[in-house]
Amino acid sequence: MPAAISICGDRGYADRLRDYRVLLDGAEIGRIGNGGQKSFEIGPGHHQLMIKVDWGRSNIIVFDLADGESAQFRGGTSLRGWRLALSLY
Repeated sequence: MPAAISICGDRGYADRLRDYRVLLDGAEIGRIGNGGQKSFEIGPGHHQLMIKVDWGRSNIIVFDLADGESAQFRGGTSLRGWRLALSLY
């Protein structure tokens, strides 16, 4: 039985028109829209997970999953409030 991950995207004004690219072990496995959620079946073992949008990216999350195990992750933007205003400058 394969392992699975579920990823929830943030609802943020800065990224409302863009999709987050989901990268597992350096390869894109899918995209998540603003406020969306997706599940992906993956092989068991040691993995590295990251999400990217345009020039921004998350930290790399390292995790291990066995057969049949699942994990949930949440990703989003830190461009809120004064940071969002500065990005326009």
